[in-house]
Amino acid sequence: MRQKLTVGAATAALLAFVTVPAASAASTTGAYQNIDYHGYEIQVPASWPVYNLTTDPTRCVLFNQHAVYLGTPGADQRCPDAAFGRTEAVLIQPEQASVPPGTVKLGSGTASFAGTLSTEDTTGHVVQVTAPGPGVQVTATYGSDEAQIRSILAGARMTAKDSSAPAAASATPATPTTSSTPTTSADKHASTESGSPAHGLPLELSEQQGQGLGIDTCTVPSVATMTDWLASPYRVISTYLGGANWACSYGNFDSSWASEVAAEGWQYIPIWVGPQAPCTTLTDTTVIDPSTAQAQGEAEAASAVAAAESFGYGSGTPIYFDMESYDNSNSSCSQAVTTFLGGWTAGLHAAGYLSGVYSSAATGIADLVALYSTSGYDRPDDVWLADWNDAPVLTNYYLPSGDWPNAVMHQYYGTHSETWGGATLSLDSDIVDAAVAGYPGLSSAGQPTVVDQPSAVSVAPGSTGTSSVVIQGGATASVVNWRATAPAGVSVTPASGYSFVPANGQVSIPVQVSVSASTAAGRYPVPITAYSGGRELTETFLLVSSGSTVPGSVVLYAADPQSMSIAVAEGDELGLPAGSVTGDFETAWNADSSSTDVVIAVGEAASSALFYNACGWTNPAGDGAGSTPFGFPGTPLQSGQAGSFEAAFGSSTSATALLTSQFAQYALAGVLPNEGSAPVGSAVPADSCLGSANVPVQ
Repeated sequence: MRQKLTVGAATAALLAFVTVPAASAASTTGAYQNIDYHGYEIQVPASWPVYNLTTDPTRCVLFNQHAVYLGTPGADQRCPDAAFGRTEAVLIQPEQASVPPGTVKLGSGTASFAGTLSTEDTTGHVVQVTAPGPGVQVTATYGSDEAQIRSILAGARMTAKDSSAPAAASATPATPTTSSTPTTSADKHASTESGSPAHGLPLELSEQQGQGLGIDTCTVPSVATMTDWLASPYRVISTYLGGANWACSYGNFDSSWASEVAAEGWQYIPIWVGPQAPCTTLTDTTVIDPSTAQAQGEAEAASAVAAAESFGYGSGTPIYFDMESYDNSNSSCSQAVTTFLGGWTAGLHAAGYLSGVYSSAATGIADLVALYSTSGYDRPDDVWLADWNDAPVLTNYYLPSGDWPNAVMHQYYGTHSETWGGATLSLDSDIVDAAVAGYPGLSSAGQPTVVDQPSAVSVAPGSTGTSSVVIQGGATASVVNWRATAPAGVSVTPASGYSFVPANGQVSIPVQVSVSASTAAGRYPVPITAYSGGRELTETFLLVSSGSTVPGSVVLYAADPQSMSIAVAEGDELGLPAGSVTGDFETAWNADSSSTDVVIAVGEAASSALFYNACGWTNPAGDGAGSTPFGFPGTPLQSGQAGSFEAAFGSSTSATALLTSQFAQYALAGVLPNEGSAPVGSAVPADSCLGSANVPVQ
């Protein structure tokens, strides 16, 4: 939002974003040009630039300038932090699985549209249609010339695909944003990419008390960027729902994005950018009609609720109206604004939603403060004041301390860029102590975990195998987001997901692992990272074997029944060849004498036996009790080293199992979950006669 820019500065800043040369997909005749995309043709003024979003994926789709955009908006558009107003512009993209509210679906044999608009579209100054014939989705906006947009859409026609059209006409985006569809058992609440019940997620985002730092961007970043920004101190982000004066596009924002990012612990500030003050200095904006201000406010609330519901925001969540700064020395203008905002609040309350208002501290917020105690006035539940004083505090000169307790946000730092996790965004910064939206059950206490590691899977080149990601619930129910990062030649489907995990329960998410036919034989680690409550919980990895055996041999040796259980489970988990687990001291001795085997002594009894042989067990070298030629370095080996073994024992059974898992994974793949470095070796085992010389493999 740009509360403190002058009109000239705002215009200059905006032009800086839109003067990149356009990619033309048009044939021009006189004052008009024909645009043919995917077999869908329209005629627009010749002066309108045409942008190819496939070849220019960072192009920001802005509806406050005349333009035609072809293709799916990029996952990380280079947008200003805010843009206002709407004029006549068109976005044509491939038909999407999830469409915005109010979208009209045409018949399969037609491309023209001349019908009536929904209330939401009329309020938002937008026409949205899908044409299944050519397979396109069209978003057309208008400012003062609705007739021009209607004429353009009414004249649309289907054509044969033009091979001379730009790549955007037949290509899908190179980096689409997707969400997984993992299935879980015995869960009643769920949310899918299209917003219908499925895999164990709450159906709706709900109202929460937001506290901390937030960011405001014109269109939401990609899911990957949001994950990168978990490295930042921010955990709240604006999500624009629409409105006649919102100049940006939804881009990545749909119900799937909302679900997946909320599952990482992000909270949202839903915003609606509707009619502005009659005395606004912003250009190309729809303004409040003072004679119908109350009714306009109520109508805007109804449209905002319809949009909020389509993105998964449930009843009770807040929606903030963006009222940009205006001249509040003009009393009639101020009256129109406060009447409109009273209607906005009344409309939201009638629909079961909370009301919020964003505005300049010195204008819109000051006018609302003046009415705070006025009987009969529908004041908002929460306020969001803009005062770019670079002070991240919730107190302000224009806001009395007793007004809106625990219901205030402050936008304290205006337009700037920040980089976190390697990703850069243009944004405004906020401090938050007010109602926001998110998923419940994301407290830091009793966090869930990814269970040790998924089972290893063997997949031949050119084939597909199956495995699973298992998440163990914490002390409270929570939403967990996870992501698999496969190396070249290997793919995991789904590659990311989110699931509702019951308290102390377990959720198993099946995944398919594919290996391309050209991938070299080997074993490939696929890191899997899980997040909840804005924190990284744990990292593990899926070990994929493609056309190869374990490099060298890994031998798990146990000298007591409890440790044998751990060794057998780990051998099964990693898909080790038969004979890799032993309880025979002589077999372990021979393996440790080899230069090709990696021997992992599971438990203190096995570690003591190979280090001291305190029991004097029979061995190939004929050595007596108290001495062996073996030692352990404390750092796992990637290949065998004669005379060296790994001592995997801890202070508890679970600690021993964890060390065994880490040592074995490191030996097989050369990498580890969690910190990614070699684990710290165990303490020196006791010089005592423990266990048995031969423990049966269970």
